[in-house]
Amino acid sequence: MFNVIGRGICPSLGEGDRDTCIYRLGLSSNMRGVEAVLLALIILLPTMSGCFGEDDSVPPTFDLSVEPPILVGAEFQFVEFTAKRAMSVHIPYFIIDDETGYVTNATTLDFTKSGTQSTWMLAPANVASAHLLFGDVGQTEWAMRATNQSWAEWFNSSEYERDPYPHIEIVVHRPPRSGVEPAEGANHSTGLIDGYAIYEWMEMFTDSNSGYNERWGPFLPFDPVYERALERLRNEFNTMGLDGQIHRYTFSPTPSAVNVCGYKTGTLYPDEWLVLGGHLDIAEIGSGPGGGTHIGAHDNTAGVAMVLEAARGLAGFDSRRTLAVCLWSNEENGYYGVDRWIDEIPAGVKVTNYLNIDSAGVNFPGDYTLVVDIIPDTDGELGEQWEMIHLTEWLGSNNNDIAEVLRNGRTLYFEEGYDAMKDHDHTHPNTISVHESQRGRSDYIRFAYRLDVVSMDFGAITGGYDCYHAPCDTLDEMVDWMETANTTGQQNLVESFDIISWWFVNLAFHLDENPVIYEP
Repeated sequence: MFNVIGRGICPSLGEGDRDTCIYRLGLSSNMRGVEAVLLALIILLPTMSGCFGEDDSVPPTFDLSVEPPILVGAEFQFVEFTAKRAMSVHIPYFIIDDETGYVTNATTLDFTKSGTQSTWMLAPANVASAHLLFGDVGQTEWAMRATNQSWAEWFNSSEYERDPYPHIEIVVHRPPRSGVEPAEGANHSTGLIDGYAIYEWMEMFTDSNSGYNERWGPFLPFDPVYERALERLRNEFNTMGLDGQIHRYTFSPTPSAVNVCGYKTGTLYPDEWLVLGGHLDIAEIGSGPGGGTHIGAHDNTAGVAMVLEAARGLAGFDSRRTLAVCLWSNEENGYYGVDRWIDEIPAGVKVTNYLNIDSAGVNFPGDYTLVVDIIPDTDGELGEQWEMIHLTEWLGSNNNDIAEVLRNGRTLYFEEGYDAMKDHDHTHPNTISVHESQRGRSDYIRFAYRLDVVSMDFGAITGGYDCYHAPCDTLDEMVDWMETANTTGQQNLVESFDIISWWFVNLAFHLDENPVIYEP
């Protein structure tokens, strides 16, 4: 027997919506069992009516059982699949290949006869069910939902009715952290990474007595506040199991350039680097448009916290490519930190992709737009980066209930343009826009335009945020802005942190396996 490992998500999708996409598959050896089982067992969902075709060669859903029948959301877990007859079972989620130890995007288990196979599977963090498809033995192509469509929508669509695959739906439950109330963010408080942990980190880092406020610049070497933050973050990286390093640059203009990074060497392609980051500095007093800030909660302590939480989740897995997680200095004053790091990239190293978080959190599920910018755009015309756009939409909608929200964002961008996404007057709620950008504004533009690297940024309202670069940019202010009619600001903010950080991690898993390379 053998497994069929997915090698990418619709890499050739063109401009506009596609109804379906096709996995192109390659082969790997059979997955072996690993000892461990999570949670109590409950019965598998009843067979879904009308979910298989008329061809008797295709097995009905009751010929497959899954243990455990309830999956733990936001966790890798050992899952056993038992087939009563020959079939193939497609798992469109991240798994751990037990032969290589690498996280792999999707797999197909091929049963040439009845029997049991197993794998470590990552259940979605923020949806209530997972879907498995199956068909004839040896099937290597699977019709799939559109990238900004949910599984439930696709299974009820005319496209699915024309080309039906048997499928089953498995309950996913993400338990809350003990002692945390729903209004505080309990629904996103557990897992490999979680939004509530980010909120806790924000509480500590933005406290007026923390010693980490006023991280301006730094303008001079060995600024005491900045040094305190650098040491704390290097220790955090080392605790995760990354190689934490503080990079100082002897030749640097004023302001000074000093970054802190955590590294994990790739075991297959060590000279290919996947880089994640955000800027550590905040807008100094006197800077526009709000006069500067002492705390910089939204811009960009939130980005730092989410990058750290993502790094914690990624650090525990072997990676094919070297992982570099960096927090940059002096983004606010001209990208000195990221530019010096790029200047010092070792000979022979190629950066494959860069992922950034800057000024995110005050966005969906509040009444504001989560903006996902993808660059470079060199010709002024949309269409250069559809591969990354569709990949991002697919991974986001596979893990979160945001398909409709993504479609709203697609419409908003094409009909009203970039500036509309920065509105703060509640005119565009329930919107996430993933798009190719003609105006990068953060450290990611340096990777895109200096290194020709496909880069992206998770961001939100900036100029429309009353506290942008202002003294009122505090955690409490973020909470106030995120309150909606039926949901507390903290609950929405924790969910936002969770969505973005999980999206970030899923992208990193995929780009470690299959980078998206820019070809000018």
